[in-house]
Amino acid sequence: MDTIRVTRARLEDEADWIRLWGDWQRHMKGTVPAEVSERSWRLALDPDSRLIILLARSSDGEALGFATVSFAPFAWTGSDVAFLQDLFVNETARGQGAGEVLLKALYAEADERGAAQVYWMVDETDAKLQRFYERNAIRTPYLRFMRKPWPW
Repeated sequence: MDTIRVTRARLEDEADWIRLWGDWQRHMKGTVPAEVSERSWRLALDPDSRLIILLARSSDGEALGFATVSFAPFAWTGSDVAFLQDLFVNETARGQGAGEVLLKALYAEADERGAAQVYWMVDETDAKLQRFYERNAIRTPYLRFMRKPWPW
């Protein structure tokens, strides 16, 4: 694949993000209510927000994927940590480097903000995805628990 560039989401990226966001929801077999998606988009555009969206584009401008990331203070470091909520690459662009470029852009954003750590969760049944992350991070022994199921 040609050069992939990653930028923070801007107002003019909304249609591309909505398309990719919808593809991601279908992939995850879930549906986020439209008003929640709209609120998240507006929040990510707010320069003072702790939620950001990174978009990966090909050299010809095609939106290939995105990462949704939140920053929050962490008591064990006295600084922020970055939680990678979502990382999605369009199926037709997978295996061409967009995911790795997005992850590295997230690492750079975290470093720029002084975040002590970047972390995320991975589907325990998706061996291919786990191999991708093992090439770009370290695996931890922790499991995720939730208070209750997601409403969608």
